[in-house]
Amino acid sequence: MKKLRFLTFLLLLFFALLGIYQVQPPAAVPINAPLVEFSSGRAMKHLEAIAQKPHPIGSPEQAIVGDYIFNQLTAMGLSPEVQQTTVVNPRWGTPFIAGTVHNIIAKIPGTDNTKAILIAAHYDSVPSSPGASDDGAAVAAMLETIRALKVSLPLRNDVIFLFTDGEEPGLLGAKGFVDEHRWARDVGLVFNFEARGNSGASIMFETSSENGWLINEFAKAVKHPVANSLTHSIYKLLPNDTDLTMFKAAGLAGFNFAYLNGVVYYHSFADNLKNINERSLQHHGDYALALTRHFGNLDLQKPKASDAVYFDILGLALIHYPEAWVAPLTAFVSLLFIGVVVLGLRRRQLTFAGMSLGCFAFLGSMVITVIIVTLFWWIISNIYSEYRTIPQGDTYNSNFYAIAFVALSIAVISSLYVYFRKKVCVQNLTVGALLWWLILMVLTSIFLPGASYLFTLPLLFSLIGLGLIFVTKERDYTKEKRWLVLSVCAIPGIILLVPTIYLVFVALALSMFGVVTVMVVLLLGLLIPHLCLMSMPNKWLLPLTSILISLSFILFGSFTAGFSAQHPKPNSIFYGLNADTGQAIWASADEKPDEWTSQFLSQDIKQIKLAEYLPTLSRKFLTSQAPVVPLTPPNLELISDKIIGGVRNLQIHITSPRQARVLRVFVDSNTKVLAAAIDGKPIDNNFKDTHTELEKVWGLNYFALPQEGIKLTLEVKTSQPVKIRVVDQSDDLPEIPGKSFQQKPNYMMSTAFRLSDATLVSKYFTL
Repeated sequence: MKKLRFLTFLLLLFFALLGIYQVQPPAAVPINAPLVEFSSGRAMKHLEAIAQKPHPIGSPEQAIVGDYIFNQLTAMGLSPEVQQTTVVNPRWGTPFIAGTVHNIIAKIPGTDNTKAILIAAHYDSVPSSPGASDDGAAVAAMLETIRALKVSLPLRNDVIFLFTDGEEPGLLGAKGFVDEHRWARDVGLVFNFEARGNSGASIMFETSSENGWLINEFAKAVKHPVANSLTHSIYKLLPNDTDLTMFKAAGLAGFNFAYLNGVVYYHSFADNLKNINERSLQHHGDYALALTRHFGNLDLQKPKASDAVYFDILGLALIHYPEAWVAPLTAFVSLLFIGVVVLGLRRRQLTFAGMSLGCFAFLGSMVITVIIVTLFWWIISNIYSEYRTIPQGDTYNSNFYAIAFVALSIAVISSLYVYFRKKVCVQNLTVGALLWWLILMVLTSIFLPGASYLFTLPLLFSLIGLGLIFVTKERDYTKEKRWLVLSVCAIPGIILLVPTIYLVFVALALSMFGVVTVMVVLLLGLLIPHLCLMSMPNKWLLPLTSILISLSFILFGSFTAGFSAQHPKPNSIFYGLNADTGQAIWASADEKPDEWTSQFLSQDIKQIKLAEYLPTLSRKFLTSQAPVVPLTPPNLELISDKIIGGVRNLQIHITSPRQARVLRVFVDSNTKVLAAAIDGKPIDNNFKDTHTELEKVWGLNYFALPQEGIKLTLEVKTSQPVKIRVVDQSDDLPEIPGKSFQQKPNYMMSTAFRLSDATLVSKYFTL
């Protein structure tokens, strides 16, 4: 018995660790690798030039990065061009997003082009980050991919390389390309590369619709695939966007790639050269080069077929089948479930009462486990309140807590099942848990077919194992042959679920660990016989061991809870000047002042909405009075004012004398804007009467404001004066005459909030 318990533990641990290990990116390839291969070592040289400083759209630093990309393309024998245009993206309603973009585009011609491949990544960063991962790694991977393609045999299809501008504020560069560039209509397939962390495998997390043919060819081309249709199905339900959103809206087929580990680094100053994982960059490049070579020689005229269900097995191969198979598989497994239950009843190893109790026991165990884990995290995050300063809802030491909470889940489940086993036999408990798997399989098959494999296949193998046990008429499942059957049939569930649980954790972070806990409990539901075996003969050995492991890792988390130069604390401060009242404020998006921001927020601190600067935001900010600095406010000049058919047409010219990078325009909520245009380009006013009062405020956020300003046309239906608030924003704090402030310590950094270390000047105009 001891031998079986130990073997069971080793088996579960081995396949769990193997599943996590195989989700890691491939090894980095050194700089002296063969020229036809992708080398992260060579790509890192590009990244060192790209990720020196934050380079948001319209900044001088971004112009330097753009020049570097352009010069590298030219040096490799390409003829790059810059697409400069004004773009308006009305996708999110008011305030509308617009800006002046400078896309960099180059092409490698094919020998017999069917449709072109478009490889895309954005080269702008957020103002608070050097953007080493987001999206410098993808830009560097593209440059190294171009070099490798240039020394290889020519491809059949054209390959277009698009370095988009303005992705961070609102996918502006991608929209500008698909709407206006002459090459957009030639594109047949898109590869878009992103990052939402600083490490981990590059996951192919999204495709275009009708992806059957794409997935079939993807499986042939990639050596280390990390992809599944679960992420694709869920991503479609979320409000998240990347440049691929614009390409898909234009009807283009494509793949989306990103690595996700280390979300705490996302959009922060810690997303720098020191913290990036070179292996993640290598994985980006492996995809880019392999897929370009594969699809570059295929006919891309019709790259669509019915959707597929797909998933990788330990990162070694991609299994895929048509979505049309989902319903028959669901029906087959459902019938198998019924057959196994009938067999168990006939063998008198199952009872209806026992299965019912097993079903409720599993549901209750899941609810209790989620509550306990959530309570533990609530206690920890209140003890270490600095965790709440991290806007992504994660921590630098999140892996310690993840292990702790998984161990805590095992402790809770195994403890509860010590009690349940006194009332119900293991077979009934197991079938009761599998009933929930059956329900989830049916629900996902109907509403989320891309996720159905995650329940169908583990349930199938578990039923096979249980059925074989029932066939033998032997009640003692701990006998070696029966244990072997159950263990082998549990392996597919472990292989599929453990990597998925890990990826869901890195995608959702600690603040959403309740979702991860549900998945952990579901996996444990497949392993009830194994958990019970490991609890024999000492029934409290597994719960006590698990709780000790959990507490140990919580302590490890406690010991590493502080901030340091390597793991800096985020905070924010910005300056606002109201040019109408002559008053100024310091403002912060933080929960409370810290040892650095308190020098700004030192007296009469209030938490208020900033209607004078950001009238469409409902959130409140910490504010304190600030010295008034004589900053020149934005300027609005009325060009023409006409009334045609009862509609007032206003043409205005807005500039920023202090050359601010961002301009914000808000029309008073009492004025309904019927139509608008920027430099002659119309804005789709997609308002709905159900919007809140804040959303009824017509607003515009313009990024990379040209020196000459913008011309804005507004059509309004009112006889009353039109009130317009204009706010310009620069990426620095003003110098206060006669006042010096302490420099930010090296264990702090600007938060991901877009107004950190910024200066806003607001002025009201009445027309």
